[in-house]
Formats: sequence, C-alpha cells, structure tokens
Amino acid sequence: MLSTFKSIHLVYLIIAIILEVLANVLMKVSHGFERKLPAVIAIICVLAAFTALSFAIEGIQLSVAYGIWGGAGLIATTLFGILMFGERLRLTGWLGMGLVMVGVCLIRLS
Repeated sequence: MLSTFKSIHLVYLIIAIILEVLANVLMKVSHGFERKLPAVIAIICVLAAFTALSFAIEGIQLSVAYGIWGGAGLIATTLFGILMFGERLRLTGWLGMGLVMVGVCLIRLS
C-alpha cells in the first residue's frame, strides 16, 4: 500500500469490483447488446468501475489494486455465471481460479 492509503481507497476498490461484475452480468443479460437497456447500463457500469478504480489507485499500488480488481471480478463473475445462468466450470477452470488467487496474493506480498 502507498503511504497515502486510507480506508476509502479500499472502499473505492470494492465499488469498482462490484460495478465490473454487474457490467459483466448485464452484458450477458443484454444478449449481445440486442436488449438496449441492460447494454447501456453495462457500459455505464464499466465507466463507473474504471472511475472507482482510478480513485482506489491514489492510495493502493496499481499492481495490487488491478490484480485484486481483476481477480475478484473474475471469480465473482464466474460464480454469478454458475448461479444465474447455469454455466459449468470444469476442474481446470477451478484450478485456474485458484491460481489467480495465488497470483494476487503474491503480487500483494511483493
């Protein structure tokens, strides 16, 4: 963490993760942008997610913030895909997600 870290930076990072996952789910719901309302909301969520991430990196190292954002977003989006859309993940997919989590932890420790 940077010397300027405050808890608000972590809040911004959490908001960025939530918005990214919401955007991904809405893109699926939009059926390839055929349904306009979820598509427009997805685009707004992506823009808001990047804005929140930009505030987060004012107090969190870029590599750490981006790693957490991407890793948590990947895992949460995968879980939503399984729960909401009945998608399946094979063992190799679960192993890959585990490696992502290990990678994020290693970046944080570096």
